[in-house]
Amino acid sequence: MWSILFDPFSIALAILVLLYVIGLILVAEKIRVRKELSPYFTRRMIHLFAGDSIIVLPLFKHPFYPVLVTVILALMVLVGLSRPNNPLSKTMVVSEYDKLHVYGPLYYIISILVLVLFFYNKPEIVVAATMIMAWGDGFASLVPAMLKRKHMIFNRGVKWRKSVEGSLSMFFFGFLGAVIGLALMGLLTGYPINLVSMVPKILVACTVATIMELLSVGVLASFDNFTVPFTAAIILALL
Repeated sequence: MWSILFDPFSIALAILVLLYVIGLILVAEKIRVRKELSPYFTRRMIHLFAGDSIIVLPLFKHPFYPVLVTVILALMVLVGLSRPNNPLSKTMVVSEYDKLHVYGPLYYIISILVLVLFFYNKPEIVVAATMIMAWGDGFASLVPAMLKRKHMIFNRGVKWRKSVEGSLSMFFFGFLGAVIGLALMGLLTGYPINLVSMVPKILVACTVATIMELLSVGVLASFDNFTVPFTAAIILALL
């Protein structure tokens, strides 16, 4: 069994992905501290760029390696966020968030783990769904936060705030992230991908994922890192 799993290249790639994510957290936190920003900044940077490493998925020789990477990251984030004095907790815990929303980065990692487990043999689905979550959902909250004036759709407290600008950002950047992610995956890994045929599917997946993000209110507001990528993946798998 071990002889089948053992692959020096995959091991090196797994280590590289781990170093990339950890390095991203350290760099984002250094910028946050220097600029005296909220932990919200670090969370957004992780949300936007940590999942981008999924584009190397086809290079792994066995699903064991990407699964191992996500499990390690999930455990690291779980321990970090559950201990108030842990540096990771200080880095990513926004005081305004409730307990469920605090663990958003953990849900993010678990969603990628689930996608890999179910669609490892169809990396285009994993990459597209992950990028729709990473860029789409990431910019859906970032863009409105940067605007002085927003056109609200839902406005009943923190969990209910949805805006036209946020939903448009979700759709546009989700689509852009999925297309760029698939293009880079094909370029870097040599995986055969017909981007032209994927574009209509991504448009449909982004539309449904945007609606799902818009409706992720109340209790669901804390779990859009599940609802968005899973919905996108299911749509892509059905088309």
